Amino acid sequence: MGRVYYFVEQGRIAGGIKVAYRHVATLRRHGIDAVVVHARAERPAWFPVPDVPVLAVAGLSFTADDVVVLAEDARHSLRHPAIGPARKVVFCQNHFYLAGGLHGAPDLRRFGVEAVVTSGDVITAFIRRRLPGLPVATVHLAIDPALYRPAPAKALQVAVIPRKRPHEFRYIRDLLRHEHPDLCAIRWVVLENAREDQVAHVMAESAVFLSLARLEGVGLTGLEAMACGCAVTGFLGDGGREFATPDNGWWARDEDCEDAVRQLAACLAAVRDGTAAPRIAAGRATAARYTPQREEAELLAFWRGVLGRPVTADGWTAPRGP
Repeated sequence: MGRVYYFVEQGRIAGGIKVAYRHVATLRRHGIDAVVVHARAERPAWFPVPDVPVLAVAGLSFTADDVVVLAEDARHSLRHPAIGPARKVVFCQNHFYLAGGLHGAPDLRRFGVEAVVTSGDVITAFIRRRLPGLPVATVHLAIDPALYRPAPAKALQVAVIPRKRPHEFRYIRDLLRHEHPDLCAIRWVVLENAREDQVAHVMAESAVFLSLARLEGVGLTGLEAMACGCAVTGFLGDGGREFATPDNGWWARDEDCEDAVRQLAACLAAVRDGTAAPRIAAGRATAARYTPQREEAELLAFWRGVLGRPVTADGWTAPRGP
């Protein structure tokens, strides 16, 4: 059996990078020779990086026994002649980027891709729609319960990560202050370019998290806020449809900033008067489904299928035992 190479973009903060590293670490724990490949052999500094091999792409060579794992938008890598002999799997963490990887081609199979693994149900449903017949499996994301958990006491403040919706963030905060002057004194904690532990700490101590998700595959940040015991409000970013219900958050229609203000005001009022508890509890129960154990079992089932027997469009049966 050859080696599994996870090609991972570097130079920016993105949840998908963290997930790819976790996949590699899990595979190595179970005896599968997996490595991370970057443009440069430099490890990210914004999250605790597992102790896994990190290689620079320059100078690598591949055999027919190797499997190369590429992102859904990695059209240049898909066409790179150096990886020609290797088997190809696409790890799709955001279905909105798939068209960039296809770059006008009708199908990933045009580039020799034999299977797709995704990180969520909404993504998998799209792959089945867009690439019918191509084998696809879901490895649901995991939340670290040791990192994402409520603090002993919550502050009445709104935590927010505006990176994907900076204009909407300013609009929502301004309109909330204008239409609800009684809420003006509530503190906002704006997280920008923060390390994972800093984000988890702020979520843990914040009563409310405003989700500014946009064009997401899953919307993991909202789930992490739920795990931290936040009352979560804001946008789903499409991928949040996997887990969001009227019972676990105050969700606004995507792109509707006025609705986002209404939902945020209702959320803050419920937190302040003590009626938010049932939705917060439902949110924590939702997040509790995203366990490292489930992620590990689904990941091993996928890779044992790819490495151990032919891939079929029907997926794979999880093997028994470790």
